[in-house]
Amino acid sequence: MNKVWTAEEKEFIRNNAGDMTDKVLSAKLSKITGRNVTLQAVRKQRQKMGIAKQPGRGICAIVEKKCCSDGCSKDCV
Repeated sequence: MNKVWTAEEKEFIRNNAGDMTDKVLSAKLSKITGRNVTLQAVRKQRQKMGIAKQPGRGICAIVEKKCCSDGCSKDCV
């Protein structure tokens, strides 16, 4: 059964996504929450939160979204 993410868990991902890999995030969340938090679960939640990372193993850098113009209502890259 899918677990609903708490605000604290989401905040942990938001605060640490730029410093830790998804694998490390899942291990730390598993330890903190006492439940098995998988790599795939962390990755999916991070993506749902709009936090994109640069591709590549071990790279923790977050990709900043840039808008095409001021006042744009589109979801720009």
